[in-house]
Amino acid sequence: MPIIKATAKWIENVRTIVDNSRTHTLVCDLPAMKGGDDTGPTALELAIMSIADCAATIFADVCKQSKIEITKLEVVAEAEKPADSPKLKGVTLKVKVSANARKQLIEAAWRRTEANCPVLAIFSEVVPLKAELETTTT
Repeated sequence: MPIIKATAKWIENVRTIVDNSRTHTLVCDLPAMKGGDDTGPTALELAIMSIADCAATIFADVCKQSKIEITKLEVVAEAEKPADSPKLKGVTLKVKVSANARKQLIEAAWRRTEANCPVLAIFSEVVPLKAELETTTT
């Protein structure tokens, strides 16, 4: 089974640089009001961004394979997070699409997207998580 690997390295304060073990990196940070310097999205924002992106990418690919020509596509992911909790209450996806196909075909393409988008699956199904902590004293 292929392994998808991401590495986050602490830089300073609450800022990290995360990479995908290929050639892409980005900075994650907390907003100033949470003690960061706001130099990048938070990890939670990045997770919500990944839902929107994965849904858009998979939907565009399903449409392409189905010969549905998209003229405009926007996916907005809105996450509800209570101020007093680290956990999300829910996520709503708002998908706006214009295409040269009947509504029923576009809806069928979206259903295939929901069934095949790996990030949507992470958020809608329980995915086992195991943490291994290795410590060193300095």
